[in-house]
Amino acid sequence: MAPDCPDCGGTGFRVRSTPEGFTTAARCDCSYREQAARMLKSARIPPRYDHCLLETFEGQEDSHREAIQIAGDWVERWPDLEFNHSLLFHGSPGIGKTHLAIGIIRQLAGQKGARVLFYEQRALLKKLQGTFDPGSAIRESHILAPIQAADILVLDDLGAGRTSEWARDVLHEIITHRYDHRKSMIITTNCALGEDDDEDAGDNAVPGVLGSLSLRQRLGDALMSRLYEMCRFVRLEGDDYRKGVINQRIRRA
Repeated sequence: MAPDCPDCGGTGFRVRSTPEGFTTAARCDCSYREQAARMLKSARIPPRYDHCLLETFEGQEDSHREAIQIAGDWVERWPDLEFNHSLLFHGSPGIGKTHLAIGIIRQLAGQKGARVLFYEQRALLKKLQGTFDPGSAIRESHILAPIQAADILVLDDLGAGRTSEWARDVLHEIITHRYDHRKSMIITTNCALGEDDDEDAGDNAVPGVLGSLSLRQRLGDALMSRLYEMCRFVRLEGDDYRKGVINQRIRRA
C-alpha cells in the first residue's frame, strides 16, 4: 500500500458510504499496483523488455493488428477461457511475438493479480542443466515448482537450439503439467509448425536460425497435439523490426 495514497491514506482499503447508510471497505487500487510490481519483479522478465506493453506495440501489418486484437480480447476474458486457455505466437524473428507475450502478462499482473513467469527456452534448459552439478545448491524442483505454480507461463522461443531427448522430456513435462491443470501459457516460436498448410515448413524455415526442423519434428506428435488443444495459434508476418532499427541508426550516423 502507498502511504501517500489519496484514496486510502495508506491503509490499503477505501471506505465508502452507500446511499442506504451502510459503510463498506474495498481493497484500494494502490495495493493492487504494489502487488503487481512485486509479481513482475519476480517474473524474470529481462530488462531489455521493460518497454513492452500492449499499448506500445506498433505493428503495421494486418497480422499485427489481428494479433493485438486477439491479445486484448484474451486479457479481457482471462481466466474464464473454456477453450484456447493459452496462446502461441509464431512467425519469423523480430516481428513482435515476445513484445506481445510480455505485454499480456504485464497487463494481467496489474489488472487481475495474475502470478506470471517468463522463461526463454534455452535459458530454462541451461538453468536446469546447472542443477546436475554436484556442487549446485539449486535442485531441479526449485526451478520447476514456480513454473508449475504460475498462473501464466511465458515460454519464449520454443524449439530453439538443439533438441535432445532430455530437452524434449523436460518440455513435455512442463507443457503436459500445465495442460493437465488447465493453466495458461503464452508461447512464442520462430519454428515452422510442420503442418501441411504451413507456409514456412521444410525448406522455407528460417535459414541460419533453426535449420529445417519444424516444431512438430522438435517436439513430437503427442506434444504438438496438446498444444493444438491448449492454444490459439496466432501467426505474425512482416519484416524483422530489429533490422529496421539498425538501418535507421546507420542512416542517422
